[in-house]
Amino acid sequence: MLKKLLFPLLAALILAGCASNNTTLNIQPKIQLPQQDPSLMGVTVSINGADQRSDQALAKVNRDGQLVTLTPSRDMRFLLQEVLEKQMTARGYMVGPNGAVDLQIVVNGLYADVTQGNVRYSITTKADISIIATAKNGNKQVKNYRQTYSVEGAFTATNDKITNAVNSTLSDVISDMAQDTSVHNFIKQNAR
Repeated sequence: MLKKLLFPLLAALILAGCASNNTTLNIQPKIQLPQQDPSLMGVTVSINGADQRSDQALAKVNRDGQLVTLTPSRDMRFLLQEVLEKQMTARGYMVGPNGAVDLQIVVNGLYADVTQGNVRYSITTKADISIIATAKNGNKQVKNYRQTYSVEGAFTATNDKITNAVNSTLSDVISDMAQDTSVHNFIKQNAR
């Protein structure tokens, strides 16, 4: 009888210990979509992503004397490529191969700098994303989107707090992309 109770309890404690050592941040930024442009008539764009960061980590945190590397739950290149596809579709473009304009969304930088003392923590997240538009006629445009977000609080910077900071920064970048019309105007001028 004691074995029947002790084994599940021990297994639950071991699993609880593993859960607290999670090194994956669940990145799910809010996706803002732009207004549709009714003047677009069947313009196709092709979209791909690239990650230029030398390190795929989103943060490195000192926990109990150990340097813990936190990584995203999804590949940032594919996440941002998916966002750009949704935004271009919302504007009225078709997305597919051999588009009139090739768009590449590039992750130049995305990192949460975390500092912790005995009673306070600070998280500063920086994002640097570029959209490179290349038309078939050879014209090219590079548009950069940069955001910084800082938060401070009491005690320790948990994974949830770091995740919220990264999601907030990415959401701001995505909002800037939705509101900015420079890439849209470039496509309209060069898609002929």
